Parts: sequence; C-alpha cells; structure tokens
Amino acid sequence: MRRSHGHARREAIPAAFRGVAKKKSANNWAQTLLVVAIFGAAAMLARAHTAHPAEPTGEIMALIEAQNRTIAALRGAAGRAVAERAAVDTKRPLHIPAPPSAGGAADLAGVRDHSILGLDETTFRATSVAELLKAYAPTLGGGTCEGDFGNGLVDRWRGARKTYCAPTTGGGSRIDCFLVKQSNHAGAGDNLCLGRNIQFNFRDFDGDLPRTYVKKYVDSRHQQQYSKIKYSKGTWAGTCATTNEWQAKHFPGWNVNWFHGFQSVNDLQCDVHESAPTLIIERDTFANFFHNSEDFVNALIALAVLEWKVQDLQILITDLYPRGPFWPIWERVFFGGRKPLTAWDLKQKYGTKNVCFEHAAIAILGAAAPITVASFNTRCSRSSIVRAYSDYVIRALGLAQRTRYHAKGDPKRVVVTFMARRSSGVWPEKRFCDSETSFFGCDFVKHLGTRPLGRTIKNDGVVVSALKGLEERTFPNGARVVFRDLDYSKLSFEEQIAANLDTDVMVGPHGAGLLHNIFMPDRAALVELFIDGSSANRHFHNLARWQGRAYYGSAFSNPVKAPQLVAVVASAVAALDLSKAW
Repeated sequence: MRRSHGHARREAIPAAFRGVAKKKSANNWAQTLLVVAIFGAAAMLARAHTAHPAEPTGEIMALIEAQNRTIAALRGAAGRAVAERAAVDTKRPLHIPAPPSAGGAADLAGVRDHSILGLDETTFRATSVAELLKAYAPTLGGGTCEGDFGNGLVDRWRGARKTYCAPTTGGGSRIDCFLVKQSNHAGAGDNLCLGRNIQFNFRDFDGDLPRTYVKKYVDSRHQQQYSKIKYSKGTWAGTCATTNEWQAKHFPGWNVNWFHGFQSVNDLQCDVHESAPTLIIERDTFANFFHNSEDFVNALIALAVLEWKVQDLQILITDLYPRGPFWPIWERVFFGGRKPLTAWDLKQKYGTKNVCFEHAAIAILGAAAPITVASFNTRCSRSSIVRAYSDYVIRALGLAQRTRYHAKGDPKRVVVTFMARRSSGVWPEKRFCDSETSFFGCDFVKHLGTRPLGRTIKNDGVVVSALKGLEERTFPNGARVVFRDLDYSKLSFEEQIAANLDTDVMVGPHGAGLLHNIFMPDRAALVELFIDGSSANRHFHNLARWQGRAYYGSAFSNPVKAPQLVAVVASAVAALDLSKAW
C-alpha cells in the first residue's frame, strides 16, 4: 500500500536508536582540529551562499581553500585514529577490507562543496558521517529550509533525545529515542531510537512464518505491510523499564511492530555478543529507485545523528523482500567491513539464539525521509543533505575519479541523456526472486510475466530521432551536443550512476528513475515530461532544487509533440553555464 507523499501517510515513519556510551577518543587534539577545520569551511560556504549568489573569484578561491583544508584535516585525523586504535587495541584488525572496486579520491582543484569526493578510501570510511556532512554548505531558501533539509535537521534530531526505556540496574539496557516533527509530515512525529545492551531473538525468521507473509504479499498484489513480520513479544528485550514516552503513536507505520515486539526482562540471556554498531532496516520497497532512496537517505541521516562511522557498521535488513536492483547501496555504500545481513542470513547465522548488541539502531523508515515532500514546489535549494548524500554514494562506489569535478574535460561538450521508459521487462518480484538464499522464493511469482508500465511515450522512436537532431544544432553558448538514448533497466547500478556523472541534460517522463538527476554535475539540468496525468507530482522538481540545478517541467500530450519537446531541451542546453565542465 503506497502512502501519500503529501504526507497524509497511512503507514508513516520509524523507530531507531541513538548511542549513549560514546567512546572517548585518544586523539582529542586531532578531533578539535578536525571540527575547527570543518566549521571554518562550512561558515565560509554559508557566507558565500547567502550573501553572494554569484561569488567573485576571490571568494570562490577562499571556499576551495577551506574545502581543501577540511579534506586535509579529515585525512590526518583518520590516519592518526587508525594508528592509535591499532596501538591500544591489538584484538582488532588494523585494516578493514575495502569494498569491491574502491576507486581513488577526486582532484577537486577549482571545485567547491564536494569535499567527500576528495577523500581517500581510508579517510572516507573512518570519518563519522556527521563530520562528513558538516563540510557542506547550509541549505538555501531561508525559513525552515536548513532545519528541514540540511545539517540543521540532523542537529534537531540529535537534540530531541528522550529516554523511552530506563535501565533498572547499573550497566543495564537503555533505549533512547528522538522524535522530530518535520515540516509537512503528518502524525505524531518521525522517530529514531537507539538501544544499548539490547537482546534480540530472530526466532520469527526460523519457521514457516516468513513464507506465509511472502505469500500474502504476492496474493494481495504487493501490499507493503506483508513484507514485514509482526514480531512476537520478546523479539527484542532489555533490562529497563519503559517510560511515559513509550507509546504506540511514537512508532509510526510498520515500526509499531517493534513497539509490540519489545519486552522488559530482569536479566539478559546472551548466547552471542555483538559489539559492532548495528543499523536494523526494514525497506519501504526494493525495486523503485525513488522509494528505495528514501531508505538510503534516512540511513545516512541516522548515521549522522548517531555520529557513527561506516567503517564500524553492520547493516541488518529484516524485511522479506529479495535483494533487488539497488542492493549495491547496502553492500558497497554502507559497507563497514561486514556484509549486510538479510532476514534469511539472520536465520542461518543465529537461528533461535539470543543475540546481545552493545548498540543497535532500528533505522528511520522510508516515509519519514525529507525527500518525500512531493505535493508542492519547495522553496528550498542546495540541500546539504541531498548534496552530501549524492557525493557519498559516488565516493563509496569508487566513481569519484569519473566525475567531471576530477576529469574536468571540454566544457563545451554537452551530453543530453534521454531516460527511456519502455515496458519491456518482467516483474521485479520475478526477476529478483531467490529460492536458495531468501524467503522470497520463485515459486510464489512464477505466474508473473511482463510488467505493464505506465507513462510510456507512445511515439518513443520519433522523440528519440528528434532529440538526436540536437547534435546538428549550434547554440549561442557554444554547446556541442552529444545525444544518448539509455534504457537504465538494461544497465547495472554502477553503470547507471556512471551515466549520470556524464550527463548535462537529463530528459524523461515522470517516474522513479528521474531521481538519478541528483548525481549529475552541478551545471546540469532536468527536463521532466508530464504525460498521462502525472503533472501534480513534484518529486523531481524538488529534488532538482535540493541539488541546486535547473529544472524544466512541461505537460505533454501522448503521443508527444516532438518539436515541443526539442524546443524545451534546446532551451535547457542554451541556458547551461559552460565556463566549466561541471
């Protein structure tokens, strides 16, 4: 059941956890240097963005120098932290294995507000997400913009901490939650909680119950609630007493399953101990890039609120969906040296054992993501959360050196990418089913065939030919157009992101794939076609603004009038600032 993105949500938001036993660093002076460098860079960026929309050359150079100092401070602090941890803790390995195909840092000479891309692999993984985000300029637009879409939101969330389950003994369990009321979000608030010294038992995954839920999901024509189990009492437990804050309304949507599954106990019975900070996630869906990205953005926000490093992280995915096309985000972007574990993996690893976690967080669910605002045009632009998230994904996938910021290149070369939307694929439930290593067995979906896809352009071939004609045009700004017709469903996820990095104008009908626009270079523009009644949706207008790029949205008849579309795209090309390649 898809909830409204005007935020009259039927299955709203989350419950997750915030750390209470923060370990002291042996490197306080390095931390101080790091924070000073970051805040210095952020302050300079804020001044330039708010006071100088068109920054003079001297101001830009100051911004770049501040960014470079931030990167140097982060690298130095990370290197010293790794060395000191090895010296004081010989039980832990010095080197955390890097994710597959990890690439190097980008050369950010002349570039501002992309500091994550300039970090080497060790620094990137070893620096807390909170510190990485602080280096990005505040969100523009005034009012509540920074508090809704920037580091101000992270600060608000962190500052809302309340105890939901207080320890009954010294060193006992504790659950602290952070309930934030975001602008234009319905319900009692959007909750993030952290448990310390908490016992979990994943016995609900051990029997036939998961397959029963999957069958309901398929029989109900993919109702989301059946992709999550209603946990039995004692699924998680702690030696703590719940406070007045412990109320079902504070656990919106399917997070109420965690509310009902908790039990206060006198003693923890631990068969297994886990010390890694653990983020427990139940995905909104598994094969829709926009709705999947709600979970991805929320995971980044949760890590920032908790001040966790990805290097130490363990991800648990406890919904019953198959892995899906965007699994590389969990497997590589949020990679901490430990592969993400699915509900099936938890069954294999723990069975019915009691597992005690030092710190376990239940992540913010999709509907609480700030990027869900889609019923009106946002006034806010250049969201520090959206921009940092984009860079975070690019850097984690090892693609930083494939960005225009690193490669520079010919600024007059303009790539127009038509994001084809064609109905030529099987249902994702069938494509990604897995009878061997998941509960989502292929026997449930063997009846599914080709998936009907809405909002397809009826004269697709005519439109592609007309757009290709832009290669023969001349433009006042000197643009030389290179046209590409791409069906993203035929590309790997890494290939999709790489294509975005080399796109200046993205063109496509309204659909989840247009979220890819946030990975394009800064100078890029998005052209959205509203066909078949989709014009009320403002998802991608808002995402374009939050990234800080130009947006062109127009209603079209279907079949699309090709000259009308070409005129819009030509205007977008002509308006590009080609003084730089990015």
